[in-house]
Amino acid sequence: MKSPLHASLLVKALGWLLLHLLLVALAFAGFVAWQLGLGLDSLLSGAAGERLRAFGQTAQETMVDKAPAEWNQAILPLAAARHVTAAIYDPEVPERFPLTAPANVIRRAERALPPGPAPVRDAPRGPPLGRFNGPPEGRRPPPVANPPPAEPDANELLDRVPPPRPVFLLRGDGGNGYWAGVRLSFPGRHGEPMRHHLLLIRAAQLDGSGMFFDLKPWLWGGLGVLALSLAFWTPFILGITRYLHRLTVATGDIAAGNFDVPLPPRGNDELGGLGLAIQSMAARLDHLISGQKRFLGDAAHELCAPLARLRTGLGILEMKLGESAQDSLAAIDAEAAELATLIEEILAFSRAKNRPARLQPVLLDRLVSEVAAREAAHLKLSIAIPPQLHVTADPVLLARAMANVLRNAAIHAGPAAAVSITATATAEAATLTLTDDGPGVAPGELPRLFEPFYRPDRSRSRDTGGSGLGLAIVRSAIEACGGTTSAALPDGGGLAVTLTLPVSAPAAALDLPGNP
Repeated sequence: MKSPLHASLLVKALGWLLLHLLLVALAFAGFVAWQLGLGLDSLLSGAAGERLRAFGQTAQETMVDKAPAEWNQAILPLAAARHVTAAIYDPEVPERFPLTAPANVIRRAERALPPGPAPVRDAPRGPPLGRFNGPPEGRRPPPVANPPPAEPDANELLDRVPPPRPVFLLRGDGGNGYWAGVRLSFPGRHGEPMRHHLLLIRAAQLDGSGMFFDLKPWLWGGLGVLALSLAFWTPFILGITRYLHRLTVATGDIAAGNFDVPLPPRGNDELGGLGLAIQSMAARLDHLISGQKRFLGDAAHELCAPLARLRTGLGILEMKLGESAQDSLAAIDAEAAELATLIEEILAFSRAKNRPARLQPVLLDRLVSEVAAREAAHLKLSIAIPPQLHVTADPVLLARAMANVLRNAAIHAGPAAAVSITATATAEAATLTLTDDGPGVAPGELPRLFEPFYRPDRSRSRDTGGSGLGLAIVRSAIEACGGTTSAALPDGGGLAVTLTLPVSAPAAALDLPGNP
């Protein structure tokens, strides 16, 4: 069963291309997921590590001149600007850590801190020191033998420390976000040893607002691959579909009897070979059919002379022989007359196929009335044709086509048949329909009615079925006028023959046969 859905070759090719790209994207996503399943720490060796190192450097510069208790508050604006949360994790002072980290993150954080001196705790704060105004009156401070060295400023401290180092990136247990640890180092201010602290950064998604895993490059890369694939494949696919469309049009023209189907060359591929084969087939068919037309015309023409001599001889015999032979001579003369009619039809068919059409504007209702009065005066006619409807046709060929249809109706529907002739028009074409009330034909016979020498009822003799050339002449004449023919079975019975012709502007109509 043929599917009701129809998709062009271009749509199918583009669909397969998109499916191919989708499969590639899924395979790549699966590979990335597999890699990430082995551990997210591999991302730290790339751009994610650089971004975390830069964030840690900024946090380190912010914290260096502040007390440990102020560190989390100091880095809060930095984290908010990146849409993440961050805090300093100190296992010795857990109350300073404001975030709730899952157990696997805590374990990883404890392993990430190297052993070293105890972290710096906040010294008890005394009353704030105001401006020094000197000792009380009458007292002098005792002299200091060895004054302490001056405390280094923040820039000097930062020059002594190594840069921040990202140490891990993992997903929290239970789906509790994604966590990154960055080791920060601070030197002692008065000869104290280097101290290490861990900056924990949490994000709800893997991308970490572009800090952990930046999706934009991958997205733009995928779109770039898609665009390049489409740019590479679309011209190729369009070239194939355009050429296939031309082949389809060419084969349709051949089926309609037009064998002049020039196709553009297309290299040495299979489609190019198919195009050459179609052109060769069209040329061969044109040669064969032209030869058939010439043979029919020449044979009919050559038969005219001996047939005329035969009928002349019959006339002489009729005068010389007695009454007893008159019946035999009449039968022979009837057969000769039938043969003459057949030759005349063959000649008419050959002329309709070979005679160049003299196209001109024709007033349809005037021509129909003339043909009906000449060919179907004994039939019950009803004519409904819009006035001033002009068609582009050869008046002689169009009149011959209508006459053949009316004679065909008289033969098969009877001398008292009812025939209606109606016409409708659009901006481009006019449709002339001739409908009789005869017995019609079987539905399966409709496609072959216009074939030469075809009679629907094979049991018919020539007395009832004709030569089978009547409707073939109709088609040849109408096609020579640039129109088309078709047949249908009306709901009320009978047969409807439709002639479709190009519309001509009334202003262009000339005073020619069939015109006012």
